[in-house]
Amino acid sequence: MSTPFLYRAWVAASSALLPVAGGAEIRKLRKAGVPRARAREKLGRASLPRPDAQPLIWFHAASVGESLSVLALIGRMGVVLPNAEFLLTSGTATSAELIAKRLPERTRHQFAPLDAPGPLRRFLRHWRPDAAIFVESELWPQMLRRTRESGARMALVNARLSETSVARWQARPDLARYLLEVFDLVLTQNATMAETMRDLGAPADRIAEGMNLKGLSDPL
Repeated sequence: MSTPFLYRAWVAASSALLPVAGGAEIRKLRKAGVPRARAREKLGRASLPRPDAQPLIWFHAASVGESLSVLALIGRMGVVLPNAEFLLTSGTATSAELIAKRLPERTRHQFAPLDAPGPLRRFLRHWRPDAAIFVESELWPQMLRRTRESGARMALVNARLSETSVARWQARPDLARYLLEVFDLVLTQNATMAETMRDLGAPADRIAEGMNLKGLSDPL
């Protein structure tokens, strides 16, 4: 499908606002005690080298709870895929601190790049993920489209949207369909959410009902 106007507008706005937004994000992380080199990960400037091994599987989670559930999933995948390397991104200093204490073998953490052309271009050029797995409701427009354009296979797992989010996407059907079509697989928490994802434009043959990943995670 053609690129929706709202997506093109978001690309332009994010580019124009990057100096302000980037500075604010770095200051927030620095105030929380994050070293400057790590805070600059928000601009797509990696603080770690990409591992040589293949494949590299990238997980992106927003909250602390989502991050912990992903760690449990990575641990299980690491057994099944003994040659795989893993990258986990999240957005907050709190999540990074907790993740650092629980990282499975062959896993590294970075702060997620801002949803703007420059940070995402640098991030994807450095890490070159073979697969990208997004958790719950992390639907950043450029992150999704640019990751797809990089050639990575993509999945949305534990998919969940609040009523407010559903209404917001329903008001922007072209944009919702443009973003959801990037996924090769959408695993929802329940049948109701599977139907919602279909209604929003995710390809029906790529949707399946899964389990709630938070049941896998260890308690805090």
